Amino acid sequence: MKSLEALGNVLTTDVLVVGGGMAGIPAAIAARESGAEVLIVDKAYTGLAGQSPRGGNGIVALKKGADLDKYCEYISTQVGRYLNDQKALRNYAEHVYPTIEKLDEWGVELTKHEDGSFGYFDLPVGPWWMMGINLYCADNMRKTAEKKGVRLQNHVNITDLLKENGRVVGAVGFDIISGDFCIFRAKTVILACGANNFRATRMFTNSGEGNSLAFNAGAQVRNAEFVFLEVAAAKTGETLHGAQMFVFNQDGENVWDKYVDWPAQDVCAEMILGMAREYREGRGPLYIDLSKLSEAMKVVAGDIHNPIVGGLRRQFPDKISWVTRLEEREKEVFGGLGDKPEAKFALHGNAGFVRVDQNFRTTVPGLYSVGLDTGNGSAIFGSAPQPAGRRGGPFMYCPTTGRIGGMSAAEESKGMDVVDATADQVEALREHAYASLGHSGKIGPREMFDRIQAAALPLEFFIIRSGKNLNKAIGALEDMRQEIRSDLTAKDYHELKLCHEAETMALCTEIVLKAALTHTESRDFHYREDYPKQDNKSWLKWVIAEKSGDGIGIATEDVPIGEYPYRPAEA
Repeated sequence: MKSLEALGNVLTTDVLVVGGGMAGIPAAIAARESGAEVLIVDKAYTGLAGQSPRGGNGIVALKKGADLDKYCEYISTQVGRYLNDQKALRNYAEHVYPTIEKLDEWGVELTKHEDGSFGYFDLPVGPWWMMGINLYCADNMRKTAEKKGVRLQNHVNITDLLKENGRVVGAVGFDIISGDFCIFRAKTVILACGANNFRATRMFTNSGEGNSLAFNAGAQVRNAEFVFLEVAAAKTGETLHGAQMFVFNQDGENVWDKYVDWPAQDVCAEMILGMAREYREGRGPLYIDLSKLSEAMKVVAGDIHNPIVGGLRRQFPDKISWVTRLEEREKEVFGGLGDKPEAKFALHGNAGFVRVDQNFRTTVPGLYSVGLDTGNGSAIFGSAPQPAGRRGGPFMYCPTTGRIGGMSAAEESKGMDVVDATADQVEALREHAYASLGHSGKIGPREMFDRIQAAALPLEFFIIRSGKNLNKAIGALEDMRQEIRSDLTAKDYHELKLCHEAETMALCTEIVLKAALTHTESRDFHYREDYPKQDNKSWLKWVIAEKSGDGIGIATEDVPIGEYPYRPAEA
């Protein structure tokens, strides 16, 4: 029998973190501070990968001594619409302020007063606040992680998890530059790969590898049917923060005022569905009147030309420099937006549905998941996908959940021995890793991305859903997943990485659609045209998916609403 060393480069650690972004690095630091040996593996470059280096702007925060009862009530009743795991929500809320203190300790720039105390901006609605955060926050933490002894392995694409006796014991992947096969032995593994964004907009290009790695290892996923949509400028496809309340139709009607009838803080399902209705009924194109942004919305949006608000810094120099260059480039390419740019809705997705408990353990022993991989699956925010009611939410959710998961994974690893996977298993997974390289098939990964998007993301499939159209899209996805196995081909290691992303995106999209087909009511961003009402009598349920042979098994589980403090009247 072959040794593992004969099959690839072998690295061993206590805690393996897959993903070096805004959740993975805090997980790694927390695990290291808890006494574990830690290794981060990232397919790009730790600290500069993922969404955070393109988004650093504002972080949703809870002050020390904040009214957590008020916060949890608002999130449960208004944002999550009673599909929350309210115990996990409370646990999360209690960890937010300590995580803010840790971010400061780990080198992240946050809004502060001259005396060094934290500074907060009030928001128009809701029991939380906003703070400024610097663009290169994740890279700041990467430097801290290295100083503390966290090891980094960049440019390695993880393709599968290793299991022995039902427990995850490591992972395998390939170096996207050299092509070398890599085998990672670990006592516990933390997934921090980012959600599935369906590669739909510029900033949101993740394919959901954490979802697929967990699912293929046998973990349950939860609440996959909820995906996030955004208000964007039609010319560029780029989000215009704070502008959602100032979208108008051709009759001059304010779309927010027309459709949003609850105390929403930010872009919500009613707004997106209202925009869709306006276009369908011929009152488009819609436009954003940027001249009407209130002072409160300027705080939310972070006007780079006025970075100081009320004596506090809302934007940091690295973000100002980046956005200035971006605006100059957009003006050159698109001619600028003007004061009344046309508005559209853009799919961000943020579908991260790995099911986890309060310590961010998955349903498979040895496997943890943190950050946007779990934005739906933790059920902390119920039916609201990240950013869960307020943009800037992921900048709080990712490090908070990363820190909890990192401490938990390190604690579990104490006193354990590393267990080797069998060489036969590793050899089979090595074959999967390179399956598309030089394949005789004629479908490239970029073409497959386009086909997945065309089959599943149009308005009538993904935003305004019905059983008929969901079944049509699911059939197309099932066919494409078979084509990926038989016909997808890569010319080099970079394209091989894209092939695995296409495989992941197809699987994640099919899970979303099958969960949506099962969920026969409308709630938040899950809207069924054939079941247009929220049904608290029949649908206080979580939709659960897990691997069933080569397919996707779907079930439902009652939310234990009787154990929670916040309940709808109908329950």
